[in-house]
Amino acid sequence: MKTTLTVVMASVLSNLAFAQIGINTANPITSLDVSAKMRDGSTAEGILPPRLTGEQIKAGDAKYSDMHAGTIVYVTAPVNGITSKTTNVTSPGLYVFDGKIWQKMTQGDEKTLSVKIAGDIKNSVRTADHNGWYLLNGRNVSTLSLEAQLFAKTLGFTSVLPDATDRVLKTRRGTEPLGSEGGQNSITLTRSNLPNVTFAGIVSGIAESGGAHTHAAGEGGFLLGGTSVGNNGSGEYTGNGSPSSWGGVGTLHNTATSGAHTHSLAGIATVASGGEGNSLDNRSAYLVVNTFIYLGE
Repeated sequence: MKTTLTVVMASVLSNLAFAQIGINTANPITSLDVSAKMRDGSTAEGILPPRLTGEQIKAGDAKYSDMHAGTIVYVTAPVNGITSKTTNVTSPGLYVFDGKIWQKMTQGDEKTLSVKIAGDIKNSVRTADHNGWYLLNGRNVSTLSLEAQLFAKTLGFTSVLPDATDRVLKTRRGTEPLGSEGGQNSITLTRSNLPNVTFAGIVSGIAESGGAHTHAAGEGGFLLGGTSVGNNGSGEYTGNGSPSSWGGVGTLHNTATSGAHTHSLAGIATVASGGEGNSLDNRSAYLVVNTFIYLGE
């Protein structure tokens, strides 16, 4: 029995001057230029990366380091019993090693390959966990999948996930702990919040007289002594008052003239503001969405 073994080799051309390699092309335009050509000359093929199972990747765990960042493989089967480097390797697909762990390459809405990294944050109108994205709602880390628990703890969330409910995201300042919460959605003004100003107003009335004046009695007069004005029966003043009181003996209609003087007014005047103490909404105009964190699939 005769067995025929046919080996098909791609034409590899090398431009040594520029260390460029061309596959199926005599004029490479980059360090590695692969021209997609089939055996019949048509252009319908692509690059097929190394195919490994999750278990094979895990077996070489110790060999991968930061110097291997950028390594791409196609995983044909998920890993059983994850390690810190293979946490994401839970389903078939393209994976890239970022120097620390394997990250799955997914096709985004823009139809290009993108890499999701544990700790990535996104907003969405979706309402539930999906494809490794977990809703930031303050839940206990222990309620997550084992893979997500591992990633959450490596990010510093050992007890609970941050709660993004009714909050906006703020970039970290200084040594603020990532995932910490602050601020308030509404505020109520107090006296200390008001500016320290003096309010001016108009007061109507007279506070002082411009010269000497008297005070007149309403009816009759002031009887200081005797039986009539200037007479006490004997021609002498023996009444209760001083002979000079209220202008002299008898009844007078006016008090003695006094010099120019002022009248003082002391006290505290209060004016109600008419306010009701309602709190103010401290938020800008907003659109309601949910916030998710990627913790691996």
